[in-house]
Amino acid sequence: MTSDEIKEKYDTVSGILEDAVNKAERVELVGEEENAELAAIKTTLKELNSEFKQEIEKLEASSEWDKFCIAFFGETNAGKSTVIESLRIIYDEEQRRLEKKNQEKEYEAALEEHCERYKDLLRTLRGMNDLLVSKQEPRKSIIVLKSIGLIVLGVAVGFLIAYFGF
Repeated sequence: MTSDEIKEKYDTVSGILEDAVNKAERVELVGEEENAELAAIKTTLKELNSEFKQEIEKLEASSEWDKFCIAFFGETNAGKSTVIESLRIIYDEEQRRLEKKNQEKEYEAALEEHCERYKDLLRTLRGMNDLLVSKQEPRKSIIVLKSIGLIVLGVAVGFLIAYFGF
């Protein structure tokens, strides 16, 4: 959040408190006990509003950054990163969107590279199979081709499981 957005939030809360004070001022009750309670409520609201305004003035005076910053401290695995990532999602942080797009591009590039390697492997295996077929009897070449096909399938499935976590 920028300093203007933070000031806008403070102004919103201040306006809500001011509105509550004004509404309380317009309330009229019958009875001494009720009026005493209402007076206590009005006094409390005025004090809260005054304290809030003072705190806002202190914050604005001591503000050092153009953006609002929060620090998280805690144990390992306490959930700090989860809170931060949740805030990034809620406020649709631009940097997060850029990182997500970059990750998608990297994933696509890795997938393309994997497909190219797989095609190269298939070409190599086909070449080896052709070589074996040319040197062996016709009946054995079918068995070799099936075996190579199963090996390729096993390698591909193993890579997919390891790479994508299926």
